Order: sequence, then structure tokens, then C-alpha cells
Amino acid sequence: MLRGSWRQLWLFLLLLLQLLLLPGAPEPRGTSRPWEGTDEPGSAWAWPGFQRLQEQLRAAGALSKRYWTLFSCQVWPDDCDEEAAARPLGWRLPLLGQRYLDLLTTWYCSFQDCCPSGDCRISNNFTGLEWDLNVRLHGQHLVRQLVLRTVRGYLETPQPDKALALSFHGWSGTGKNFVARMLVENLYRDGLMSDCVRMFIATFHFPHRKYVDLYKEQLMGQIRETQQLCHQTLFIFDEAEKLHPGLLEVLGPHLERRAPEGHRAKFAWTIFLFLSNLRGDIINEVVLKLLKAGWSREEITMEHLEPHLQAEIVETTDSGFGHSRLVKENLIDYFIPFLPLEYRHVRLCARDAFLSQELLYTEETLDEIAQMMVYVPKEEQLFSSQGCKSISQRINYFLS
Repeated sequence: MLRGSWRQLWLFLLLLLQLLLLPGAPEPRGTSRPWEGTDEPGSAWAWPGFQRLQEQLRAAGALSKRYWTLFSCQVWPDDCDEEAAARPLGWRLPLLGQRYLDLLTTWYCSFQDCCPSGDCRISNNFTGLEWDLNVRLHGQHLVRQLVLRTVRGYLETPQPDKALALSFHGWSGTGKNFVARMLVENLYRDGLMSDCVRMFIATFHFPHRKYVDLYKEQLMGQIRETQQLCHQTLFIFDEAEKLHPGLLEVLGPHLERRAPEGHRAKFAWTIFLFLSNLRGDIINEVVLKLLKAGWSREEITMEHLEPHLQAEIVETTDSGFGHSRLVKENLIDYFIPFLPLEYRHVRLCARDAFLSQELLYTEETLDEIAQMMVYVPKEEQLFSSQGCKSISQRINYFLS
């Protein structure tokens, strides 16, 4: 470990030395360059391409000096020029400078925390998350309100005493995976590829009941390893209703409240997301009843849905999820209902799919695609049976 750190240190120093020797690096006062002051028309130094290159190289040199100052303050704190280290970069990075910034930041952050969160892998872009929930998610006002508030509140808590556990429920295609992906993309720089994120699909990662003991050991190992790597972690369990009861039980200790530790230097933030179709039919029934009674969709609140949803999950007999200690001991903080999507929401999904592929569309085209979906119940035909799932495939069929 130590040898690797020193190798990384020397490589970093060599990189800085190379950049400091580049043309455009800061030089002693009084040093002049042959091209300075030569901007007459026809001069080679006045060529716009050369001037841009000169600016880029000068930016790279200044950037090298900036990171050398930050680095030297860590190694030789007694000789640190704190004013220079705190001084912001006063220029706009051109392309080459931006490349050097990315490269140097990667090296510097490999041995020194340099981001507001203390970990450059963690972005916590709540503004971006709010925009995604408001603009890209359709027909889910309850999800929009609750997810942003609970996730932001939890991650801004200085010393959380337990993990945050959210359980998403609703029909297929209503946006459960979509919102999970929004969280990953806005909370972590590398999205699903981040070292701080693990996603498990019940039927893919844990397909055989006879290997449940092995799965339990592997799952606990992955959770422990991820938490050691990152102080803020996210675990997603898709098809949660199909998880073996034994796997659900081993998650219990991770969701319990932790006794406060007065001398703990670092606090861990952990989010568990459970995605499930379980009792989506109950959500649909309650929504349909309220709509028939004259309520508008946007007037439906969590109080209308969550008690029914949680009670039905506990009473279900075709899944171990409702009988696990996660549910019985109230270790899950929120059961979040995803409402069934209507015709107007399907049209918006079709529009977004066209825009994401940079394809032209008309209002008539959106109607044609929305009309290709199957709507239920048979009499009212209010809700898309597949939500917005398969919209992209239907666009491809429409264009072929």
C-alpha cells in the first residue's frame, strides 16, 4: 500500500514538472518572450490558431502551479503559502486546460480529499435531481415531492443514526427504475458505474433458492466492501418481492438505528432502495376510486395511499417481503406509491423518447403511439397497462 502511494506520488510530481516546463507556464518577472508585443498583421504570432494554443498552454502551466501549491501544503504545511493555495483560478479554461484540470484533479484526489463532499465520486446534485423529477418524470407528483425531500434531508443530516430505506411500489412502467436511475446519476459522478453504488436484481443475482446461504455471504460481503470504500453508499434491490426471505433478514441489521458514538470520526450515509410491483393493483384501485369520486389526480395524497399499501403488503401471501422484519419492525422509512399512468402521460413519454433520439414528431404521431398501448380497466380504460414501458420500441416500429 505504501509503495503504491509513493509510486503514485512520484508520477504526480513528474506530471507537474512536465507541465511546468510547457510553453506558457508562469515565468520569473522580467522574463520576456520573442512573440510578446508582436501582433502586426501577417506575423506568425498573430495567427488566431497560435494565439489560442498559446492561451491553452499558459492555462495548463498556471494549472500545474496551482496544484503544486495545493500539494506542497499537504506535504510541507509549515511552509505553505495559504493565500496562494486559497486563491481561486482567475481564468476560463480552454479545451486543453480543461483536459489538464481533469487529469490533475484525478491524481490529486487519489490521495487528498478535494471536493465539497470530501469524495470526488459523490456529487449530490440536488438541483439536477429536482429538475429531473419535475421535467422528466410524468404523472408522479407524490414521488416528486417525497423522494427529493427525504433523500436531501437525509444526506444533509450531519450524523444520521440509521440508513434511509425507501420502498417503491407500482405497476410496471410507472417509473420506479427511472427514478432510481435519476438518484444514481445525480448523487454520484459515475452513476451506476460508481464504486459507491450496487444494484441487485433478484431473479438475476439470486436465482436459485438452494444457494441462498452463499448469496447471503456474498451480499453481506459486497455491502461491507462498498461501505468501506465510500462514506455515502446506495444499494438498489429490483424485483424486491422476489428476494428470498433469508436475504431480506440479513439486511435487517443495516436498517436498524445505530447507537450514537461520541468519538466516531466519520459518519456513514447509506440508502436502500427496494423496487417492487407488489400490490400495485391496490394503488390502482384506490386511485380509480378517488377519480370516480371526483378527486383530481393531483389532489391524491400519501394519506390516501400509504396506509392501504402497507397493510396489503403485510397481508400478502405470495411474497416474503411483507413478512420480513424489514416491514414488520418498521425498518423501511417510506412506502412510496407510483400511480398508474394515463393517456396524457404516455404521450409525454413518447415525446421525450423522440427528443432523446433527436427525431422529429407531430402531435398526431404522439397520439398514434399512445393509442397503441392497452388501457384498463376494460370499462373506463383510464390506465396504461404497461405504463410507459416499450415506448421506444413502439417508436422504432412506427418509424420502420
